[in-house]
Amino acid sequence: MKKKRLAAGALALAVSITACGCGEQLYELTDEEEAVVVHYATRAVTKFNKRQSEGISDVTMLKARMQQEEERRKEEEQKEKEEQQKQEAKQDENKDNSKTESGRQPDQSQSSEQPKIDYVSLGQALKLNGIEAVYKGYEVTSTYMESASYMIRANSGNELLVLHVNLKNTGNKKAKCNILSKMPTFRLNVNGDLNVSADTTILLDDLGTYQGSLKAGAAKKTVLVFQVKEGTVKKVKSMDLEVTINGTGSTVQLVSD
Repeated sequence: MKKKRLAAGALALAVSITACGCGEQLYELTDEEEAVVVHYATRAVTKFNKRQSEGISDVTMLKARMQQEEERRKEEEQKEKEEQQKQEAKQDENKDNSKTESGRQPDQSQSSEQPKIDYVSLGQALKLNGIEAVYKGYEVTSTYMESASYMIRANSGNELLVLHVNLKNTGNKKAKCNILSKMPTFRLNVNGDLNVSADTTILLDDLGTYQGSLKAGAAKKTVLVFQVKEGTVKKVKSMDLEVTINGTGSTVQLVSD
């Protein structure tokens, strides 16, 4: 209905202008007047155009679209950042692995080499002054007899490994020897794979509990007794004795291959 009225009004306006212009020169509009007419006509048409939203962008939709584009851009940037962080982490991991592998090589070569041992004499290990301790050999037996009145037997399934050590006064005066006061402990390593601790005995000639006086140049025979499983000591290629006094350990090489 409104469209019909608009069309009728426009037709009447055209007829009146045509009628008024008969025989007379057409009226020319100035730029300002033409702008006013165009503006008025535009508003009039827009006012009665129900589909005006189709020709003019909806601000709300435009904002929503711009927000979506911004969110999409941020998501892409976040993905790129995460991917870059993953690549950097992987590169760091590869560097650590290469360092670990390069560090293992010297460790493996070092592990194949036997650690160097600083050996000392038995007298030094026992912290003796003026008394020399000399290893004289070993024997493997089922029993050890100090005298006719006292004998030690090996436990069932074991044998006795007896070390013989001579204590000698190397001075020109009488010297006391009190090894018991030092409370030493002894551990024997045979062929690099057998490790045993010395038995504590009441033998008068037990090296670990010896107390006595030695005249100048005199010597005293002593022993250390170890229990080992039968048949484990057949051929001795190496034998080290570790002596510990007051928490300090020293190693004495008794037999070398």
